[in-house]
Amino acid sequence: MSNTQDKKARKAKERASLKRILALTSRVKMPLSIGITLSLISVLFDLAGPYLVGRIMDNEISVHGQVEPRSFYLLIFLYALAVLASALTRYLGQISNQKAANTVSKSVQKDIFRHVQKLPISYFDSLPAGKVVSRVTNDTQALRSFFQVVLSQILTALLYSVGILIALASLDLRLLAIAALSFPALFFLFRDYRRKASRLNYQYRRGISELNASLNENIEGMEVIQAFGKERAMYEDFNQVNEYVYHKGLGMTQLFAYNTHTATGALNYLLLALALLYFGYGHLRGAYYLPVGHLYIFIDYMIRFFGQMNNAMTRLGELERSRSAADHVFELLDEKAPDFGGEALPEMEGAIEFEDVTFAYKEDEDVLCEINFGVKAGETAAFVGQTGSGKSTLMNLIFHYYSPQQGRILIDGHDIESLNEDDLRSHMAIVSQDPFLFAGTIESNISLGRKDLDSDAVRHALLEVGGEHFLSKLKDGLATEVKEGGKEFSSGERQLISFARALAQNPTILILDEATSHVDTDTEAIIQRGIERLAQGRTTLIIAHRLSTIRHAESIYVLDQGCIVESGSHDDLMRQKGIYSSMVAAQGMERNVIH
Repeated sequence: MSNTQDKKARKAKERASLKRILALTSRVKMPLSIGITLSLISVLFDLAGPYLVGRIMDNEISVHGQVEPRSFYLLIFLYALAVLASALTRYLGQISNQKAANTVSKSVQKDIFRHVQKLPISYFDSLPAGKVVSRVTNDTQALRSFFQVVLSQILTALLYSVGILIALASLDLRLLAIAALSFPALFFLFRDYRRKASRLNYQYRRGISELNASLNENIEGMEVIQAFGKERAMYEDFNQVNEYVYHKGLGMTQLFAYNTHTATGALNYLLLALALLYFGYGHLRGAYYLPVGHLYIFIDYMIRFFGQMNNAMTRLGELERSRSAADHVFELLDEKAPDFGGEALPEMEGAIEFEDVTFAYKEDEDVLCEINFGVKAGETAAFVGQTGSGKSTLMNLIFHYYSPQQGRILIDGHDIESLNEDDLRSHMAIVSQDPFLFAGTIESNISLGRKDLDSDAVRHALLEVGGEHFLSKLKDGLATEVKEGGKEFSSGERQLISFARALAQNPTILILDEATSHVDTDTEAIIQRGIERLAQGRTTLIIAHRLSTIRHAESIYVLDQGCIVESGSHDDLMRQKGIYSSMVAAQGMERNVIH
């Protein structure tokens, strides 16, 4: 693509983005309309002040210093009234604009969060959590500033400019001509600032997103970083991104200082000097007469005019920042979410069947190859194999986090692709090897907000999976506070909470993904009894490294490089003298069976 085509495409994207931002105004029509109206009234009152002062200087105070009391006091009263009215309407207008901005920010954040919940798990494989957080928080706040500051301030600057030019035209066309001399220079400054600010803001926002992602990754992986002594290396990586953000921010600061202060300030004072020269020449030479009140109005208006130009140029930079942030927000919102339609299964029996299923996360890198197996409703099936053999991928497919490239997955004879995902997952529960606990309480982590689960039901679920001893140690019982991730609890305690969570949901299909891999032998014995309790009357799929936990399974499938190479009961597989029997021997399971 040529530079011209690339430039046209970028401008078209900018216009489309700005159009979508403006479309958000439909959500805040009332407060935004009130805010704009009050801003207009505030501008009119504000511009009336200098005009009244000029009127006093020209008409009410004579050359000999005589004052006509009645009209003088009346104009002073009107001036004070204009100042107070301008302050009041500006204050009310800002409140209304702030309300509109907060409403837009809140609604967009709700849109993003609702949309993120619908996105497939595969989307988050390529987008770090830090970037998602940045888009929900930082980018929506930048979008908020568009309504809070940019839209209202740029509009106010436009109203001021139009009002000032109309006032000068009605006052003295010569003064308007002097003011017009600055227009070409202002046009160049605005154009230059917008072009540079657009590029720098885009780079800055991308840098901030990378910085958040890096920081989030480092905090989550702090244990690994410290354990392997990688603090310095990770610091260097973080610092590299931080330096990039710093230089882009410094570039914006330099651009702001030059365009909005140095250049426009110099232009303002040159224009005022020209007006004073014109006024002085006319009076000294007697060539023409320009009332001193008119000169005062011109000077006051020009100071306000260039102040508003500075303000508008500053907001122009924020406009680019808001538009760049909006691109991130809209990019996330435009990400296609899977269709949650499909057939519902009010009553699920739990039969599962894989027919010639082949799956790959990346093209031409198959993780599963022509997988075939069936699990009857209420049966327990186990899957074993080396790391990377595809065991967890099977579970991801059953939860329909991903869709196979070939073959079918059937639930009670129904193709999983034709089922409603929300309904499908409502019949399923999973206990993973590293269960995640949410900030809240133990009770809230087990109930997950279900209204039909009271404290008694939650307590019963925890006791059923062997959590009696654990619960007895807690001073506050089920009300014990849980911090994010539940790191204050041991792996076994987190697993007990996770098992209770699964039991409380009363699933038809239960998946245990290496649920005992991180616990000690004593805790494993407790959890094993919890597994037996959970599996009663349910279709249960177990992924396990500790083979002692799956002896009771009706079917055991051995995976190797994405293929099922052995299958049968424990006794059947032991008689085959294959991979499974070798794994049993390696673990010494025949001598150390947990009862």
